[in-house]
Amino acid sequence: MKYIEPVKSIVLFLLVVLSIVLTFSIWTYSPDYNVIEQTEGKEILIGTQKNVEDVIKPYKALYSIDDKLTGTVSNGAMKDIMKVFEGWNILDLVRVNNNISPTYINEMIRANNRMTVFFAGEIPFSELGSMFNFDEKELPETTFNRIIIDWTNYTNKEVQLYFVSSSNKSLLRSHVTMTNINEFAKDIIEPAELQSPYKEIEREGYTSLYVASDKIESVKYTYYMNELSPVLFKNVLFSDPNVVQRNVESAAFEKYTDGLSLMTLDTRAKSLTYVYPTAESSERVEPSKLFQDSFEFINEHGGFTGDYRYVSSNPSKNQIDYQLYLQGFPVYSDQTTTRITTQWGDNRIFRYRRPYFSLDISEKEIKELPSGTEIVEKIQKLNNIVLSDIDELSIGYYLTQDENLKLFTLEPSWFIIRNGSWILLTPEMLGGVKNGLE
Repeated sequence: MKYIEPVKSIVLFLLVVLSIVLTFSIWTYSPDYNVIEQTEGKEILIGTQKNVEDVIKPYKALYSIDDKLTGTVSNGAMKDIMKVFEGWNILDLVRVNNNISPTYINEMIRANNRMTVFFAGEIPFSELGSMFNFDEKELPETTFNRIIIDWTNYTNKEVQLYFVSSSNKSLLRSHVTMTNINEFAKDIIEPAELQSPYKEIEREGYTSLYVASDKIESVKYTYYMNELSPVLFKNVLFSDPNVVQRNVESAAFEKYTDGLSLMTLDTRAKSLTYVYPTAESSERVEPSKLFQDSFEFINEHGGFTGDYRYVSSNPSKNQIDYQLYLQGFPVYSDQTTTRITTQWGDNRIFRYRRPYFSLDISEKEIKELPSGTEIVEKIQKLNNIVLSDIDELSIGYYLTQDENLKLFTLEPSWFIIRNGSWILLTPEMLGGVKNGLE
């Protein structure tokens, strides 16, 4: 018993010492931090990313030489023209007219020694760098949809360029100094003499239409439908795909939502619409920024899943449209959408509508279409279509869908383009003319 008190004292002393040691260790402890490498999220690409020049392409070239008009809508010819432009240094852009008349535009196009390149949509001048080498540091905040090349003085190594906007009624002029006139003649003048004959369809008070005089050989295609996974779009469009809820409303419609945004699928038409309501804005975006924002948004996730081309803009809605093309011709359909549409909002996408399919070729068949002049003659006999109301007469493909076999048929046909909308010219409308739909 006499040892109990000394033992207690020793134990208490040890405990105090241990407490002091532990406290000191905690105060002086410096952990060996390992560097934690942050892993970046894997980029999701639905298709191949593209360059701006892949979506800005002309659809027609018209030549005026020796008082004759020739022209082409050949996909290969359009590529060759754009390739020629890449080497041109554009100098001294000058505004000539802010209220150019349709009559003056017609006179400029039909004047001898000129080539006119037609674009479907109004192109911001900021995108000229994708076509030419541009000398100007600051380009005007305006647009154009036709380029007229005047080679009258090309032997003096100078070519005039005119940029025409049908929408803004503006005309700007610049010039190119040629380093090799023989090369220019080979690339521009010689092809002009080899192209198909064209006819100008004059319309009082309106810009003329230009159509091929000869019958046109085209190709009817049958394609397999390749469905793109909606899950990929869900992962791209929603900031946190893990919280997105899927709701199957019917056999034809599905919805995905995270409470802030909504993606709706039409599973029969294979089209989707994404909307982020709080981003809606009435503030107009400048044409250059609107195009760049739209292009970058789609391209970042590889959204150009086919030959989609810029065809129109609607500044009042901050809207940009890209049309599906096949072999250089636009593809239209009543059964599904063949267009990618973006509406820009408050510093981000507001609405995004598009197909979620691509095409795999199956078979093809040669077809013959009537000439443009034949089509014009037929239209002039109709009571429900007036030539002055038409923006363009165009050959395109009419897409129909066989849902059971997952096949698309693309029939070459004539179309009227009016106010951004297309109208299929059926044999019934034209009084039985054979246009590939019979």
